[in-house]
Amino acid sequence: MQLTLIRPPEIKSVLSSWGLSDEAIAVLVNEPELVREMQQSRSLPPFPPDYMPRVIEERFDGIISCRWELGHLVYQRPCLPNYQPPFVEYCFDEQTALFHVNGEIVVNRLPKNG
Repeated sequence: MQLTLIRPPEIKSVLSSWGLSDEAIAVLVNEPELVREMQQSRSLPPFPPDYMPRVIEERFDGIISCRWELGHLVYQRPCLPNYQPPFVEYCFDEQTALFHVNGEIVVNRLPKNG
């Protein structure tokens, strides 16, 4: 599927079509490249039920906060104890598995229970 670059006037419309709240839209509306990436991720199917990622990353605001390789924590970025990032992304083997804005799910490719 070929995705075109979303122009700023179209971003709010795209985000609204995803059923996001006004609060989530306000966070993402100024992030056109991120919205394009999320659009691409939303077009992909869930991971298979038996999928076992080799690498899992947790990203706060697009920056890796934790990284696990083969089940072992190999990186953890220091973070203020009360920090609440506006958006969080979990990646399996460099692909978005889950993305949320203040807890509101934008992308969910986690395996479906059979």
